[in-house]
Amino acid sequence: SSGINAEYGYYITNNLRLKMATSIKVLSLNMWGVPFASKMIKPRSEHLIDHLLTSDYQIVGLQEVFTSWHAKMIQEGVKSIFGHSHWFRSGVLGSPGLLVLSRYPIVEIAFHPFALNGYPQRIMHGDWWAGKGVGLCRIDHPLTTVDLYITHIHANYTHTGYDMYTGHRVAQMYNMAKYIGRSRDSDAVIALGDFNCKEDEVATEIFIEASGLTDSYRELHPDKINDPGYTNDTPECSWRADTSMATLCSNGTCKRIDYIFYNKPKLVCSESKVVMGKIPGQSYSYSDHMGLSCTFELRPEGSIPSPRVAKITKPTAETALKAIARSVRETRADTTQKLIIWVLLFLLWVGIIVISALELIPGVAATVLGSVIAAFATAVFWYLVILSRTEKAKFGEAFSELEVLTRYAE
Repeated sequence: SSGINAEYGYYITNNLRLKMATSIKVLSLNMWGVPFASKMIKPRSEHLIDHLLTSDYQIVGLQEVFTSWHAKMIQEGVKSIFGHSHWFRSGVLGSPGLLVLSRYPIVEIAFHPFALNGYPQRIMHGDWWAGKGVGLCRIDHPLTTVDLYITHIHANYTHTGYDMYTGHRVAQMYNMAKYIGRSRDSDAVIALGDFNCKEDEVATEIFIEASGLTDSYRELHPDKINDPGYTNDTPECSWRADTSMATLCSNGTCKRIDYIFYNKPKLVCSESKVVMGKIPGQSYSYSDHMGLSCTFELRPEGSIPSPRVAKITKPTAETALKAIARSVRETRADTTQKLIIWVLLFLLWVGIIVISALELIPGVAATVLGSVIAAFATAVFWYLVILSRTEKAKFGEAFSELEVLTRYAE
């Protein structure tokens, strides 16, 4: 038998009701909803909706749901089961792409934007325009209040050699870990999303150490060689030109960058697995990422051991400090380069005025050319005066924080 729960507004079977009373089941999935770039967003989302309607997930965190129509489509499609949802709005163009679906009431919402978030002039990268950060949904679960944190960390656009956004990701992950500190005394803290960091990167290490949270998948699957838990660029993903495991993994393409972290020991993770590959009956996948599913139990009162202490080790702090220091140097070099460009544009603009005054070129042509040069010069000047100075200040603050950590870390 089955029925509608009037208090929480969701439809469940009686068999499912018992399981839900003793556990918390969560799904995280990067939905690959980049406007004009992602393929088949609507049909993939329709299949996601069908899957969620028959699933036993209680809380779902989706990333890359960047547009309002996409968010509304999913929210409306699953509201008979997931009666509570929130789509975060923050960026210049609308949203950081974070959508939370819940069977239970979301009683508090907050959003913390990242101080360092890429560059606006790199339009094709898009992270700055999305206004990325970390969202918090406090959920009134029947077992306990759940503090669910969701994020999408700055992407890596350079998959070979040095990545210019390493410093940004280190700063974002440390920033998120500090923000999660507000829930240190909560019974259930879950942080999920597309972290865009491999597990051996310093950004991941500093997040785990600073937050005190536990990597759910790696805890239950400690063998990194035979059970890597790849979630991106995997053979199960149909959106890759070559989907053979040998090719993808031999060249280092396969990655584990999607995680669900939680606060041990108040929660116990009983299951963590990679899910959501090929859509049943279709030749394509739900997304260009795999999903991650976790089931948690709450320890009975009186049986909770001492909590894990959030403490950053000296090697991690030193490595993070080096990454930030390199980003500071690159910012200074980029500022110098932009200053030279601005001076050249200014001189060129003055030259156009002189040539126009001497009537060496037609007045209309001089006006158009001068206006274009002036527009470019203004944009560069805006970058130098506002963006560059702001970025240097934020990197400087991150450097100072990590410098203190390095000084007192063990």
